[in-house]
Amino acid sequence: MRSSFDAQRNEFCAYVMHERETPYGLLLGNFKSYAQSTAKAGVRGLWDADSDRIIFGTHQIAYRLRDVGVTYFPHEIERTFTFLPYAQLSEFTLGERIHITEAFYVPHGPKFDRSVAFVVDLTLYNPGDSATEVAVFPWALLVGQRFYGETEVDVDAGVVDGSIHAVNSTLGAQRWWGGSREPYAATVSVREQALLAQMRNGTLLEEDAAVEAFVEGGDAARTSSVRGRLFGAMEYRITVDPGARSLLRLAVVFHKDGTLDLRPRFNDLLADSKALHDTQRYFAKRLADARFLTPSQRISRGVVWAKANMLRIIKEYPIGWGSTNSPPSDILVSRDTSWFVHGFDYFLPEFSRDAIEVFNQHIETNGLMIEYVRGVNAYKTAYDLNINDDTPLHCIAMLHHYNATLDEAWVRSRLPIVRQLADYLLSQRDERGLLFGKAQGVDMYGISSWRNIIPYYRLDGAVTEINSEGVFALEAAAILCAVVGDQDAWQRYSDEAQSLREATMNHLFDDDTGAFVLNIDQNGDFQDSFTADEIFPVLFNVADSDECKVILKRLSESDFTTPVGLRTISTADPWYFPSFGFGLLGGVWPDLTLWYVVALARNGGIDEGVGFLERIYEAMEGGSPRNTVPGEFAEWFDGGSLTNRGMYLSPWTGAKYLWAVAETVGGFDGYRTSGRPHLNPLRPKGWNWVAGVNVRWGGKRCTYVVDFEAATISTNAPDLSAEEPYRIVDAGRDVTDEVTVSPVEIGAVAFEAPNGSVRIFLLNDDEQDRDAIVEFRGSNRRVELAKGAIESILLGAR
Repeated sequence: MRSSFDAQRNEFCAYVMHERETPYGLLLGNFKSYAQSTAKAGVRGLWDADSDRIIFGTHQIAYRLRDVGVTYFPHEIERTFTFLPYAQLSEFTLGERIHITEAFYVPHGPKFDRSVAFVVDLTLYNPGDSATEVAVFPWALLVGQRFYGETEVDVDAGVVDGSIHAVNSTLGAQRWWGGSREPYAATVSVREQALLAQMRNGTLLEEDAAVEAFVEGGDAARTSSVRGRLFGAMEYRITVDPGARSLLRLAVVFHKDGTLDLRPRFNDLLADSKALHDTQRYFAKRLADARFLTPSQRISRGVVWAKANMLRIIKEYPIGWGSTNSPPSDILVSRDTSWFVHGFDYFLPEFSRDAIEVFNQHIETNGLMIEYVRGVNAYKTAYDLNINDDTPLHCIAMLHHYNATLDEAWVRSRLPIVRQLADYLLSQRDERGLLFGKAQGVDMYGISSWRNIIPYYRLDGAVTEINSEGVFALEAAAILCAVVGDQDAWQRYSDEAQSLREATMNHLFDDDTGAFVLNIDQNGDFQDSFTADEIFPVLFNVADSDECKVILKRLSESDFTTPVGLRTISTADPWYFPSFGFGLLGGVWPDLTLWYVVALARNGGIDEGVGFLERIYEAMEGGSPRNTVPGEFAEWFDGGSLTNRGMYLSPWTGAKYLWAVAETVGGFDGYRTSGRPHLNPLRPKGWNWVAGVNVRWGGKRCTYVVDFEAATISTNAPDLSAEEPYRIVDAGRDVTDEVTVSPVEIGAVAFEAPNGSVRIFLLNDDEQDRDAIVEFRGSNRRVELAKGAIESILLGAR
């Protein structure tokens, strides 16, 4: 496997590998859809955000070299994959004769960002000295089917003008599927194997005389209403001249409204030569923001691919913007959204705002934040719990988002919600002053915790995690009240936060063990086993400095730590099982590890934190041995085998990775409220520099370079402040995007001063020495860079 890293734009990053090196293909998406590549480059599960339906089955392609009479099916082809932020390329050669490239993508950009669609662009290249005729056989299940659900029923499909049109006669939903060339044949069938047999025999047609009936769509080509599995297939015959390339675009377009004339949109997509280019440009524009650069290329790569994952999961549902916790789905979880916000605030705060507002609209009237809401029909639930982590986390996320935007008017307009959340928390205290859950069920209906999907498990009563979050949520509420000048509310919530902290320390902290109990349940029983949930009183400043260090030291021991991250509980715990309960009783969750990273950094452990940032992304790049898809952040790992057992693309982990980088080595503190951006640079051992380009913070795009040896921060944000001993240098306006450096692995950040002088910082990672060629406004410089070095070029005033 090879990886490429574009330090300058983040756009041209890629992984190139043999298909054996990845367990699966990419999950791609735009604002309205997802589509997933299979391990053999098929495309399955096209999904619609407006109906929460998978509306097209697996799409595959077979090829036939007609002059030798051999048909190649996907299982007979070995391919090389190239994974890009916005697309997936699959390359292989047929019989040492024709080189094929399949480019799979979900179209994005201004024309197709809301089209439920996917595209496979085929390029057939003939390196030989004689023409070769190739038959291309795309075939697909025309109806939608989830792994855990019934197939779509009442579907009527047929061939119309060379494309296949399928309509759900009950729902009215329709889809078009076809290609940019006129097919030699096209048909629909209830028997997939019959279609495959025809392909192996050389054609979908029994005889040439039948071409017109299939292509034009007479009665022979249209099925009646069908319940269950329904397949379509097409045959394209393409002659590729010597040294030439021939192109074929295959596309599927869907809409839930059967009265809409969808054919023009379908034709537009087939004909638009810029569809892939516009998709690439959308990602390029977005990836240019929040470019965190570090001497660790692995961490810097992780940031790029975290952002790529984040762009794929943004969806516009009927009720508003959000991201599901389980793509493809319309289940929007409050807890996950609050953590999404922590990462999106540095990258795309507009999405943070919209996602927060969805939950602002669905809070319970008593002030309890719901667990989830459905994006299509607005069904919501809190699992009958009286207290959860969703309520305090939403308040904390609102504080983080304010600091990202400094939008005082928004805080003022949402202050009633802040107070509603805080007052509800206060109403759920018991006689000891602790937040106290009174669950009546098990798993989701019995667990007041982030670990709420453990079967047959209950975690309620006074839970340390919830009380720790509650302390910080009350502090967040106090700060937000102070922002708008409500001093009485600020004082009240500040006092209540301190009272809850004292109650937590008095009743949930065990002086004998130097740690917190997991909970005190409704029967008054203590569950005092040491778990990774100890991270919450550290992360949310409940424990004092010495107690934090004791907890972090215990979590650093070998029964918790692994090469891929932190286990949820110790291997010595009686409850330990490496995979039971989705890894929540001994598996490794990257999200937990990222909380641990931030807690380490805030408590003097920046070197250890950097080590875990590298471990996490090394696991994501591991490919088949780790059961991870390179460039995608996996959900959770078996605590024994240390292989991914969850989603290949976990929607929340990429955003958390970006947050963890920003708030450790990036120098930011999302909870610090001072009315302007502030940096507290933390220097890992051996690092000479760190930088951020177009970081969305404090209501602006902030670019900066930290030179650790010089103790300076050069920036385009003159109101930026920093911890001592760092000195802020107002370097002028950001002109970074005018610089080109070769090789692309070298980072470049440039500022133009008011007098016209330009300073270009060249930032080399710690992998190797490099010679840099720098081009800026027509002039060129050559600079030698040692591993991990920072150098600057000063160009005189014009």
